[in-house]
Formats: sequence, C-alpha cells, structure tokens
Amino acid sequence: MITADFHTHCLFSTDSDAEPEAMAAAAAGKQLSYLCFTDHMDLDYPESTKTAPLFVFSPDEYFRRLLPLRNERTASPLQIRIGIELGLLPHRPDIAIQQKELLSGYPFDFVLASVHLLDGKDPYYKEFWHDVTKETALARYFDTMLSSVTEYTDFDSLAHLDYIIRYIPSLAGTKDYRYADHKEVLDEILRFLIAEGKALEINTKGLFAGLDCFHPSLEVLKHYRELGGRLLTIGSDAHEPAAIATGYKKTRELLLSCGFTSYCVFTERNAKEVLLK
Repeated sequence: MITADFHTHCLFSTDSDAEPEAMAAAAAGKQLSYLCFTDHMDLDYPESTKTAPLFVFSPDEYFRRLLPLRNERTASPLQIRIGIELGLLPHRPDIAIQQKELLSGYPFDFVLASVHLLDGKDPYYKEFWHDVTKETALARYFDTMLSSVTEYTDFDSLAHLDYIIRYIPSLAGTKDYRYADHKEVLDEILRFLIAEGKALEINTKGLFAGLDCFHPSLEVLKHYRELGGRLLTIGSDAHEPAAIATGYKKTRELLLSCGFTSYCVFTERNAKEVLLK
C-alpha cells in the first residue's frame, strides 16, 4: 500500500478550486499517512499579468492557510506537508534568482520541479500543436527538461518527466513515445538525478489521463532502475479531492515488478524512505 501523495493542488493553483481542508479529508478517508500540497508556481507564465496572475500564488497566504491545517494534524494518522511545484525555465537566470529567493524565504517541506512550457507555450493548449510535429515537440521538450534541471538544481524531485505526452492530440499521433528514440537525452536526465541525489516522481495521473501508464513511461522507469536510480516520490497530481491517490494499487504493482522496494516522503526538505508494503 502506498500511503503518501506528494503531488496535489488546491485553490492556490490557477487550475484548481479545491479547499485544502477537503483535500485533507479525502486523503484521511483513503487512509494516507502523508499529504503534500504542491501548488503551482510558474513564474512568467504566458499571458499572466499583475492584475490577472496565472499559476502563481502569494506564499504568505499559502502558509497562513496551510500551517494551521498542518498543525491540527500533527498528532493524527495523516501528516500534512507544505510543498511547491516550481516551474523551471531554461536560460533564465532572472527567474532562477526569484526562485532561489522564494525558497530561502519560506519553510517548504518539499520542492517538486517541473517543466510545463516549451518555447513559452504550454502543450496543454491545442494551439501549441498547430505548427509542430509530435517527434519535434518531444525532442525539444526533453532537451528543455535537461537544460532546466541542470541549470537549476534547488529541488527535491522531478515531476512528470514526460508531461507533454498527456496532451498530444489525435491528429498529431498517439500519446506515447519510444525510449530508444530519445535515449541519449533521457539518460543524461536520469544520470543527473542519480548523481545529484534527486528523486524521480511517479505521477499517477497518466493512469486516468488516457495513457497506459503513469509518468514516466514504464520503459524509462526500468532504465532508471538499471542505471542505479532508487529515489522515488509518488503523487496523483490531484486537483480535486476525488483524485487523491488515484491509481495507487496498480502503481504499487508496477513499481514492485521493476525492482523498487520503497519511495520517499519529505519533511523540511529532508527525505525519508518508506517501504512499499
């Protein structure tokens, strides 16, 4: 049984209106031991303005709302952790400075790094796919991922390594890829994570977003293990209470079949390994 969800969103994320208390209640109902909020902080997201900010939140308000919830549950079976999903942008030292200042100024338990933007566009939107082929987009995305994580290393786990495949439209092709087609860059990313002691996220949203597997693909995960990768975090990427811990039974079976015996939870940026019971 997997008892931690380390990728969830509440009303502090632009794409969620879930109350934190409702998320916690759902996690407790599913007998989780840990629930970590990781709301979006994507600085310089396209079309975001001061009057209409997108995918950013006030850290002061975030901690003001979540700290009491965390403290209330200190002695309960469910432990609350306060994290952040930090959107990385390559070749942007100005953004990196802002991110470092943010993390140094607030007591986050966990920092989840992600790449949502490719050349200033989010593959989530159909417009992204109007003038690009699937293979070109995948190659550019993985190159961007490599540049992003090697340039900005103040994070604990790398989220949804192959995020882009969720949103491949049917006209562009199937929602998958072959590891062999991107082996060189994917191996660089995986080796970097291993060398730096960073975790790789198992993002179960793929299991209910039209994919055959979680993120990353099972082929990539097996190769991560072969390279010596051991550290994993697990998250549902839930944006509503009902989605918390979705796909966990199948995820556990797949992880065990790949030779993994544990995953990580974080407190004050320190990892603790939990056995896959």
